Amino acid sequence: MPLSSRPAAAALATAGVVAATLITAGPAHAAAAVTDVPTKLTTLAAPKSMAAANGRLFVSDGNTVAVLGTDGVTQKSITAMFGARDVLASPSGDRVYVALSQAGAIAVIDTGTLSEVARYATGECPVHLAFAGSRLFYGAGCDQWDGTLASVDAATGADPQTVQTERMSSAPLLAGAGNTLVAGVAGISSGPVYTFAVDGAAVTALAHKDTSGFLDRVDVSPDGTKVAVAGGSDHLAQYDAATLSMAGSYDTGTWPDDVAYSHSGTMIGGGVDSTYGPGGNLVAYNVVDGSPVLSGNAHPKAAYNRPGPVSGTLTWSADDSRLYSIIDDFTGQAAHPHFYYLAIGFETVAAQAPTTTRLKLAAPAKAGGKVRATATVAGRPGVPVRFVRSSAAGELTMTATTDAAGAATVAMPAPAGGVVTAYYDGDDSFAPSSASAGYKTVTKAGVTLYGQYKTVRKVAYFHAPKDVVIKMAVSSPVPGRKVTALLQGRAGGKWKTLQKKKFTLDASGGYYIGLRSANKNVQYHLVVKFAGDAYGKKSSATGRTFVIG
Repeated sequence: MPLSSRPAAAALATAGVVAATLITAGPAHAAAAVTDVPTKLTTLAAPKSMAAANGRLFVSDGNTVAVLGTDGVTQKSITAMFGARDVLASPSGDRVYVALSQAGAIAVIDTGTLSEVARYATGECPVHLAFAGSRLFYGAGCDQWDGTLASVDAATGADPQTVQTERMSSAPLLAGAGNTLVAGVAGISSGPVYTFAVDGAAVTALAHKDTSGFLDRVDVSPDGTKVAVAGGSDHLAQYDAATLSMAGSYDTGTWPDDVAYSHSGTMIGGGVDSTYGPGGNLVAYNVVDGSPVLSGNAHPKAAYNRPGPVSGTLTWSADDSRLYSIIDDFTGQAAHPHFYYLAIGFETVAAQAPTTTRLKLAAPAKAGGKVRATATVAGRPGVPVRFVRSSAAGELTMTATTDAAGAATVAMPAPAGGVVTAYYDGDDSFAPSSASAGYKTVTKAGVTLYGQYKTVRKVAYFHAPKDVVIKMAVSSPVPGRKVTALLQGRAGGKWKTLQKKKFTLDASGGYYIGLRSANKNVQYHLVVKFAGDAYGKKSSATGRTFVIG
């Protein structure tokens, strides 16, 4: 009564193969830029704009203005800044002006006392700010197709004036220097830019140009002769302010979303959305010859998806020795979707201190259980650790934060044996490290009878050997796993092994066999034994008794 394999096409009733993948190295990282730029984690929640003044950084953050030190630490939060948007520092640095889009006003903050000293009334929804001549201009817009340009006296907030312009689809982006004012309209593909000459309260249009790209930011050189724009291309574009004829191009390699001239006018900085690009996300160029003076890769960790700069936050220190930007690390996690970092260009990154990650696994206690993984990163409390489970059941990633002792624990579903790797991604000060360990699952062998039969006192009666179909299975499937099948017959009250044969289970952990022949009126059953392997513990099972005839 030899055993016979059943054709897979006729007998298999489970899903197809799931490829097994074992992690042997860390994930691929984005190409390194010329310079690593230091980043400092902040407590910002929704930054929109930033200005440097009096040795501090002023950031609009929801309904507050956060005052940061150059180390990224919040020194004070100035409240009642409803709908804070653009932040603009006065040329002397003693005042900071904040557009309050939900209060119809511009707040004036003393950068020494860190308190509001005045509030200028405006029209509804001021968003963007710029100085030109003796005026403080604001671009306003509450809804789409509702952009306006207006100004007040910069010293007093009096003498409100509205600038007559072509219809603008949103609050215009603004920049100004000397007697030159530039306005750009974001959100439309034509990317229109307008320049104006300012003389007292009088504003005269100079030029208009469609840049053929979605604008993110505009700026004016300190002498008021050049205009720079970011957005809609792979470069920062520079134009003559009077005519808007092309006057230079600075290749960023991918989409720039911020631009700012240095105070000296000798450099032009850019923030670049280079998530997947080869270059840096914080860059600067020599204005005259276009040569790069900074190609900075600002990132808070060794990330393969580089965080991008927040448009509107690029700003130079008073002495042009540093180029600041807020970097948005989007996590996609509901509890904390964004982490915001202060990036500091032109500053040397200190060598990373080495770290050690240790990993301990507690294998599942029962079939279908979870593997408990505990990673310890020595001396690094409060940091995220990525746990990657690789097995025949596919790859799964979970993240946990280390406790005060530097330990993080997750319980990972373990439908099959495999390998868990714990990754600490590191940061500017500490190098990344990882550790891997394998685990075995508790397996459960099974034997199931199929075919046409009737049951009498728990014994299955088949008409002929060809009617018998037996499925062997082992839980926690791994492709290529082998089992031993023992066909036994009952004689004299004892079971005797009649045939012993090895079979290779399919990717679903099962295999179908049948009988070529068998004696009638003899009780048989099948015993399946799995000896265990690198991924699962041993198990065995005895099938139901059956009779032919």
